[in-house]
Amino acid sequence: MDEVDLHSDEKSQMVFGIRLGKNLSVFLICLCLTTVFWLLNAFTKDYSTELNFPLRYENVPAEQVVVNELPRFLTVKVNGFGFKLLSFYLFGSLDSLSVDYSSGIKKFRQGGDLSIIPKLRLEKLANTEIPSDIKIENINIDSLRICTDYITEKIVNVRPNVNYTISGQSYLKDSITVSPKQILLSGPTSLLNKLDFISTQLLTLEDLDKSVSKDVDLDFAMNFSSDTKHVRLMIHVDKATEKELVVPIDIISDSTENNIKLFPNAVKVRVKIGLSDFDKLEASQFSFVVETTDFDQSKKYLTVKNVKSPKGAEVLDYSPHRVEYILKN
Repeated sequence: MDEVDLHSDEKSQMVFGIRLGKNLSVFLICLCLTTVFWLLNAFTKDYSTELNFPLRYENVPAEQVVVNELPRFLTVKVNGFGFKLLSFYLFGSLDSLSVDYSSGIKKFRQGGDLSIIPKLRLEKLANTEIPSDIKIENINIDSLRICTDYITEKIVNVRPNVNYTISGQSYLKDSITVSPKQILLSGPTSLLNKLDFISTQLLTLEDLDKSVSKDVDLDFAMNFSSDTKHVRLMIHVDKATEKELVVPIDIISDSTENNIKLFPNAVKVRVKIGLSDFDKLEASQFSFVVETTDFDQSKKYLTVKNVKSPKGAEVLDYSPHRVEYILKN
C-alpha cells in the first residue's frame, strides 16, 4: 500500500528560528503590503519641517575682529512633498552657508563697525542649498548683526590667580608677585578700554613649606593677545616664628600733647614673622598711637591703635589696648 502524507497541506518552515505556518505567512505578506500602501499615501502629502544649516562668516576686515556672539546655525522652516523631503534628508546635504560681512548694511558703532545681514538675504542663501520644489516658510532670525571692533594696544597690570594653603609651621612672608608686572595687551577697542588687568591661569598649590617660583600662562579672553604669553609667579614662604617687642605709644594731638601722661606709655607686641627676618625686625618699624581727638575727661582710658607695621610681619596681639592718663598742670 502506498504511503500517504496526512500533513502535506500543513507543512511548515523555519524562519529566524520560528516555525511559520501557511496562514501566518499570508498574514505577514498582507501586513507588508498594507505598510507599503500606508507609506505611499503618507508621503504624497505636504509636510513642514526644520533644517539647520551651519554658518560660516567671511570677509571680516583684517584690522577688525567680531566682538558679539554669532549664531552657529540658521534654522529654516520648510514645506514640501513628503517624498521630496525624504529624498533631501537621505541624499541631500546641509552644507554651511557663507555669510559675507562686506555684503551687509554698514553702520558705525563706537570703537568699530556694524554689518546687518537682512532676513531676505539669509533666505536667499538658504534657497541656494534647497531644491526648488521645497519652499522656505520662515527662518529663526529677523536679521544677523555682526559687530566688529578695531584692534588696539594698551599696557595692563598682571594679576596672579592662585589658590594656596600654607603648612602649619610656615608663613607667607610677602605678597604674591609676578614678573613682569605689566604687559602690552592687544584686543578690541571697546573691550580693552574697560580692562585694567589680565589674570594668570589658575594655579593651585597646597601645604607650601618653602618659597615657590613658577611660570604661569596668562588667561587671554577671546580676541585678546600679547607677545608675552606667560609670567613668572613667586610665592615667598618662610618658616614661621614669633617675636615680642616693646613699642612706645605716641600721642597724636595739636595742642595738649605736653599736658598728658600715659600709664603705661608703651605696648608689648607679639608678632608673627619669617625666621629669616627675625633679627631684622625692630620696634621702630611699628607705630602705636592714642589720639586726643578721642579725649573725654569723663573717661579714664584712651584707646591704643596700631597704625603702622612692617611688610611681612603680622601683629598677633598687643597689650594694653587701653591706657590710663593724667593731665599735667
